[in-house]
Amino acid sequence: MGEKDTAAKHYFANDAFFADAFNFFLFSGKKVIKPEELSPMDSTEAARIFGEKSSTSVQRHRDLLKLWGARENEDAVFMLLGLELQSTVHYGMTARNMLYDALSYATQISDIKRLRKRQKAGNTGNNDNAGNNDDAELTCENGVVTIRMTDSAEFLSGMKKDDKLKPVITLVLNLSGKPWDGPTELHEILNVKNRELLQYINNYRLNIVSPAEIEDDDFKKFSTACGFALKVVKHQNDTGLADVIKKQKSTDLETADFISAFIKHKKIFQEKDTNEVDMMNGLDLWEQKVKVLEAIGILKDKGDSDEAIVNYVTKRHPVTPDYVRKLMKEQTETLPEEAKTQASSVPAGA
Repeated sequence: MGEKDTAAKHYFANDAFFADAFNFFLFSGKKVIKPEELSPMDSTEAARIFGEKSSTSVQRHRDLLKLWGARENEDAVFMLLGLELQSTVHYGMTARNMLYDALSYATQISDIKRLRKRQKAGNTGNNDNAGNNDDAELTCENGVVTIRMTDSAEFLSGMKKDDKLKPVITLVLNLSGKPWDGPTELHEILNVKNRELLQYINNYRLNIVSPAEIEDDDFKKFSTACGFALKVVKHQNDTGLADVIKKQKSTDLETADFISAFIKHKKIFQEKDTNEVDMMNGLDLWEQKVKVLEAIGILKDKGDSDEAIVNYVTKRHPVTPDYVRKLMKEQTETLPEEAKTQASSVPAGA
């Protein structure tokens, strides 16, 4: 897992940011899903396919999975929310997410089946109730409980007719900074030319939030700093990044850590006494560093001596000779191309 994926997974493990992303996609930013209603779930999806005697085990690891326990009227409603974080476009994402969701449902069926077995087995401890099961016959011989469900359909599935599963919604967050140009439906990756036949092939739709395709004003629909973070993701490779950061002025430490992984400038933020970081001063220092490094590079290419470079740079930038010498030693660590692009867009004297 790359640095961006790791940073994103850590960031959206926070219930507030996780809920904000889903609220933006599902409810146009309305605060329907509340952070306190979320519970972390094991993100490993596993199931045994094709029965018990001859079966195949399938296991996949989601990025994040949480149980949402909401209230609908007087009843509690539970739903599984999965979040997949993509720093690059995945052209097989529709099939991959379909497998995740299918495994989630298969796992729930297995859990219900185990629960039903425990319930039936528990009834054998009371002889008065042992024969009062309308849907199963229980026998106990030498301490071994045998369950025979009288309904063959229930026997095959391990479920009762009125058992229900928790709905599953999987959301993809495209963090590449580019529009999603991959398929968004299963039908798009199927080689089927007969349109009449295609209508009988179940489709699967990809749920996706792609910051590069969100209008800048729409980031206001997010209720947390997640909106600012995703706006930075959108502009991570263009000249608008500096303006986005300057308008925000400050943010929380978690958001600062997250966006640092995407803009690749670890010293851009200056930590304050509170649980916040100052981005204005940090950004100014970073822009200054970019300009000085560019000047050093140009003068070195011309063949100027180290002292000549120091004298030239200190006369044109508010930096000390020691600062210039330090950067000259770091010259082997070149800045990314997008940093140079941004630096060229900064007005002189900024």
